[in-house]
Amino acid sequence: MVEAGDALRCWDTTPPPVFRVRFRLKDDRRFVLKVTSSWAPVFAQRFWQLSKLNWWKDVPIYRPCYTNKTQRFVSQFGLVGSPKVNKAWIDQKTSNATAPALVSNTRGRLSFSMDAVMCNASAAKDPCAKYRPNCTATDYCAVGWYTEIFVNYQDNSHLDSHGFAPFAEVEEGMEVLDHLGSVLGNLYGEVQELCTPNPDPFCRFRDGLCQGVNSSTLIAEGNEYIRSGFPKMYDLRIAGVEEIIENEYHPTNKSNSGRLPGRGSL
Repeated sequence: MVEAGDALRCWDTTPPPVFRVRFRLKDDRRFVLKVTSSWAPVFAQRFWQLSKLNWWKDVPIYRPCYTNKTQRFVSQFGLVGSPKVNKAWIDQKTSNATAPALVSNTRGRLSFSMDAVMCNASAAKDPCAKYRPNCTATDYCAVGWYTEIFVNYQDNSHLDSHGFAPFAEVEEGMEVLDHLGSVLGNLYGEVQELCTPNPDPFCRFRDGLCQGVNSSTLIAEGNEYIRSGFPKMYDLRIAGVEEIIENEYHPTNKSNSGRLPGRGSL
């Protein structure tokens, strides 16, 4: 894994108009993401860069918001196993660049996860003013992103107005991601930071304790935290990028290959 900095400038290249990335999980299943760069060029470029660097090697899908087919939200991932590398990218590569949502956050599409700036239209200077017109929401605007992305499990078009601009879609293997969401979502669920004080339906509690990942601890301790505290999540982490496809593509059945274990959990 390469740290952020001057050495990465050579990877900040313009992506093809359309490209695909095939991911392999540790249990040998696959899924394919198709990126249409014109949807959100700034986000497509970052995803292209990360994929070229094989950023996704050993990355856990650590925020699985999924209960069942009628109650599901997103799965989020993008923090690597090395705390030092995560910190470098957060410190040096966090961006406030925005893009309009030219397509909607519907099922199977992906956007970058971001922080938020709260809006205040009655203030002398609305904190959200600088992010318009890409953000049209009146409560908050999404800004501040680096390497984390999320897959939409349902129609989350309410995110569009906040500035979450989709850049890709699942072309193969949505059933694999659904299964991951079901298994991990019912074991661990939403991250700890979002399960207090008013837990939502995706939070999992046992003996009064939230079972989800603490994202700050994941950033600080890396995959050792996932391995020791969330063994199923560690076993089902992303193994890495199997292929980046820039030319003509012929779908395969690879997304269904490998084991499909029984049901177990932005």
